[in-house]
Amino acid sequence: MVIHHLNCGTLKAPFVQVDSIVYCLLVETSSGLVLVDTGFGSRDYSAPSRKMRFFLRYMGVPCNLEETAIFQVKALGYDVKDVRHIIQTHLHFDHAGGLGDFPWVNIHIYKREYLAVMNPRGIMEFAYDQSHWAHDPNWIFHEKDGSNWFGFDSIPVLETSEADFLLIPLPGHTRGHCGVAIGKPGNWLLHCGDAASPYHKDTYLYHRGESVHRLDFLSSGFASRVIGPYVPQLRNLLQEHGQEVRAISAHDKFSFQENTTGFSH
Repeated sequence: MVIHHLNCGTLKAPFVQVDSIVYCLLVETSSGLVLVDTGFGSRDYSAPSRKMRFFLRYMGVPCNLEETAIFQVKALGYDVKDVRHIIQTHLHFDHAGGLGDFPWVNIHIYKREYLAVMNPRGIMEFAYDQSHWAHDPNWIFHEKDGSNWFGFDSIPVLETSEADFLLIPLPGHTRGHCGVAIGKPGNWLLHCGDAASPYHKDTYLYHRGESVHRLDFLSSGFASRVIGPYVPQLRNLLQEHGQEVRAISAHDKFSFQENTTGFSH
């Protein structure tokens, strides 16, 4: 199985003085290429909505078209039409902006997340931009079916000879927020979405020294409301099953730096 690790949007928010990324994955399968999240899209930079323009400035995004998923797919030598599926952890600005660059693709989403998009409430669900799906994408909605993955609820999404793809509901950041597990028994990579962060001591999965404590001015309670309640359970997963499961999170530039493009998982 070949997984390409992509930074689909650099973040340099001046108010916290933290450099971060939008961590996406591109997986080669016999059923075509599968993207996990899209990051920012080309239209976010060329013709952003007013809400998107504010977010890009607020988060210090350099608006580099070479970081968009569609540019990177081409740069890796693929035909963009080989991208057949996109699996979304959730649909925030920085995760779903590239959907419009792949209008032919099946978009897999937890149904609760789609319902949150259609009826947003609270500050964390303000961060949706309806223009990202104005092209009327081919949504494929998924719901819980009683499946279990290392003690977590899981939702089968795709099964290929190279890897299975599961949505792992981790609500909190949004009502329908999910992780995405990729692999086969004994060899899994879990994209945790925004259910963990490397920048606050109460929300990181891997301890990397002082560099992970850049957001300690945030209270633990506020951090958990933003990230959700699953960090302890995710840490236990890695402690107990670290030989079978690796994990990354959506803005984890540290893990991204440890993985090179074309890394074979």
